[in-house]
Amino acid sequence: MPKYYISDGAEKTVIEADSPLQACFRAIKHRFEGVPVKGHYKISEQGFDTHDDDVVFSSDEVIHALVELLNRQKKKGENPKNDEDE
Repeated sequence: MPKYYISDGAEKTVIEADSPLQACFRAIKHRFEGVPVKGHYKISEQGFDTHDDDVVFSSDEVIHALVELLNRQKKKGENPKNDEDE
């Protein structure tokens, strides 16, 4: 599982995940104190410095993706607390 470096401008963490979006979800759930309003998340496999292949999600994109994930889980009858595999 790749290691991702996630920064939201105020907080930083390193998380193992299957994808940049999953790493972002895990950082929010387990490490960060909240979701920045009109903010962003920078995700890198190389470190906290800026790299050409860094992935950047707006906080709006992350919230939208998280709501979609929770809605899919609800329709399937899954427990929304088990989002680790998404």
